[in-house]
Amino acid sequence: MTEPFVSVVVPFLRDTPALGELLETLENRRRSGLDHPEETVVVNGDPNDDTIDQIQARYPDVRWTTSSPGRGRQMNAGAALSTGRWILFLHADSCPDPGWLEEIREVDIDQSVVGGAFVFRLCSSVRIARLLEWGVALRVFCFGLPYGDQGLVIRRTVFNELGGFETLPIMEDVDLVRRLKRRGQLARFQTPMRVSARRWEQDGWVRRTCLNIFLFGLYCFGVAPDRLVRYYAGRTVANEGIKTISSISFRNLCSEIATSRIGVVIPALNEEEAIEQVLNEIPNFVSVITVVDNGSTDATAERARASGAHVVTESQRGYGRACLAGLRVMTDVDVVVFLDADRSDYPEEMTELVMPILQDRTDVVMGVRSGTARPPVARFGTALCIRLINFIWHTKYQDLGPFRAIRREALDSLGLNNQTWGWTIEMQVKAVETGLRVLEVPIRQRSRIGQSKISGTLSGTIRAGTTMLSTIWSLWRSRSLRLH
Repeated sequence: MTEPFVSVVVPFLRDTPALGELLETLENRRRSGLDHPEETVVVNGDPNDDTIDQIQARYPDVRWTTSSPGRGRQMNAGAALSTGRWILFLHADSCPDPGWLEEIREVDIDQSVVGGAFVFRLCSSVRIARLLEWGVALRVFCFGLPYGDQGLVIRRTVFNELGGFETLPIMEDVDLVRRLKRRGQLARFQTPMRVSARRWEQDGWVRRTCLNIFLFGLYCFGVAPDRLVRYYAGRTVANEGIKTISSISFRNLCSEIATSRIGVVIPALNEEEAIEQVLNEIPNFVSVITVVDNGSTDATAERARASGAHVVTESQRGYGRACLAGLRVMTDVDVVVFLDADRSDYPEEMTELVMPILQDRTDVVMGVRSGTARPPVARFGTALCIRLINFIWHTKYQDLGPFRAIRREALDSLGLNNQTWGWTIEMQVKAVETGLRVLEVPIRQRSRIGQSKISGTLSGTIRAGTTMLSTIWSLWRSRSLRLH
């Protein structure tokens, strides 16, 4: 059996009428000898939905599968089942005009082209629909960012290399397009992609359009998709109620970030595999990025410089030493963010750390990790230290995570001097003792790239655990001197 040229992957969730119309259109074109996919994969996000039984019986040539809900997750499941050289990810309420297949064939021989999208067309005769189409065309022209409802076409080999879609609750299409652009060229196909206007008609043309612009703007400023779904007005995403945020809030958000200087300090020790990806994911509003090479024996420093970061060297190893070295060269900033170089955190969530500080709601914001991506020994060690700190200082800390932000003036007032793994503990203890306002916010975590310097080896785990416990002991014994 020969490899299909194009596989069409269609994720859907309790939208049987739209799916039926799409499959009927594709089947009619096949019978008429017009463009049609050689392979169609439909991914159902609700295995308990029995309304699709009749459609499945009507289209036996379609490959059917199920997955847990989430458009990125469903499209990854469909891509894994498909076999085509190219993959067209198509929404159930969208359909390209004839001619789309030939356009893909024309770019197939150009290996620099890794994907593409079609021209957005709304199935509506109202004038505002034409205005929206013009706005989408302007967005694609200025930013090179088509959305998934335009039909994303991706070369299979590239899709696999990039690891597919991130399983994000929203903006999974924009995230993938951004990664595709770093990999190669995106074709702008001229075939119209006909998109149902029902969602605009249901939500209101102006309301839905403003919401889409608002969400896109927040995403560009680095707001995490997990937070964006909370702003998705008028709908329920992942079974979570969403409230509307006014455009005034968005203008305030932009203004606060634009008038402040944000600095990021990244201690790094042999992180050549991860450092470029970490730097590429840092939001654009950051003013200064300093990578501290803490005695690396690989190409960490070179790759950080090539990615545009300022690199300083602290040859004597120690997490605290690296942080202090970064701070010595970062003087003109309002907020300092500390971020690890192993890509275990999501730098785009930096907005959630800095905004409460810029809005003067707190002085320190610390990310609380989910813990699922860390080894059990690391989670146990953190829990033990947290219990001791909370017991001695009567605090309610939940984590000691390194991904945190602090007002520079407040940081200087703490007089931190710990030069090893006790740096985060010293900051949290002294923050409470000096009366700083402290806020903890939930953040996501993923498996780090490379081996952990702490939990990756038995000796590293023992040294780190001993250092952290001795730091707590030292701070407890000397607290009377600091408080008087």
